[in-house]
Amino acid sequence: LKTESRNFRMEFTEQPISLTDDQISQLQSWWATLSDAWKLAFNEVILRRSTIDMPAVNELYSIHQCQTLRLAGPTAPYPSMTQELEDLSGIKDLPNLSILIVVFHNLSGITELSNPNQITSLFLHNTQITSLEGLEAMVNLQEIYFNVNQVKSLQPLANLTNLHTVYCNYNLISSLAGIGIQHRPQLKNFICLPNDLLPESEVIMMERETGIRCKKG
Repeated sequence: LKTESRNFRMEFTEQPISLTDDQISQLQSWWATLSDAWKLAFNEVILRRSTIDMPAVNELYSIHQCQTLRLAGPTAPYPSMTQELEDLSGIKDLPNLSILIVVFHNLSGITELSNPNQITSLFLHNTQITSLEGLEAMVNLQEIYFNVNQVKSLQPLANLTNLHTVYCNYNLISSLAGIGIQHRPQLKNFICLPNDLLPESEVIMMERETGIRCKKG
């Protein structure tokens, strides 16, 4: 099964950062709005400590400005956290996040991704999600991996024409509606097999109409 196999680096700035009182207050207010689960997640994943306490100002700044975030649950082959997440609320206000890896969790949904953002790479495999609702406005997205879930529809991907890679194998997909000719210029890696509910006739029709090959993972 496809997993996040590349080496993504999460950089942490230990040098003192010059911030105004107002900027510091905003960072502290942001932290206060986080759930305890997300406070623990950021501390464990980025600062390598198991606590929900508020980090120092320079640490808060580094967390808030991170570009890559890998959150691998405790049952992952290479876990980075001790508890599973149930939502994506903690990433809503991260302005520079480009690569988001949330794997081996128990998410209730991904609607927190509904606002346009800078995420280009999204890993959501083994998270128990049932819907892609929330992705519709992620026009910068170039690759998404949500294999081994319970997703039924690809329709939220219809307008995401910058996608070059989609892994959706091992879901509950019975139709490839949502993947269309608009994806043909960019989508080179469309891994939709196996999906036990996906008829061969559906695959053949999509390939004929779009010129996109449905590959096996």
